Amino acid sequence: MEDLIKQIEIIKEAGIKPNYSELSRMYGVDRRTVKKYFEGYEGRPTKRSKPSKLDKYYYEIKAMLLREGITIRAVYEKLKEEGLDVGTYSNFSKYVKRKGLYL
Repeated sequence: MEDLIKQIEIIKEAGIKPNYSELSRMYGVDRRTVKKYFEGYEGRPTKRSKPSKLDKYYYEIKAMLLREGITIRAVYEKLKEEGLDVGTYSNFSKYVKRKGLYL
């Protein structure tokens, strides 16, 4: 794919319109893929900037975990008991550890 992108850059610098079908045969990709890259597609993003649904409970979780003797499981169960949408325990635990709320 890198060779195709280099070829497309060369064609753009020359100021000519490429033959998408010929390039697709040369590089073994669909002609629509060649056109997409020619029109400026840069590939899928490597990171997503999607907020966690647990962010809205951050301060509540933090306050509960500051108490001595409280575990992640206990906080999770308490939030579930209150009817809050906190997802699965596995994801909850990963969130707490990633945010540095529980050491």
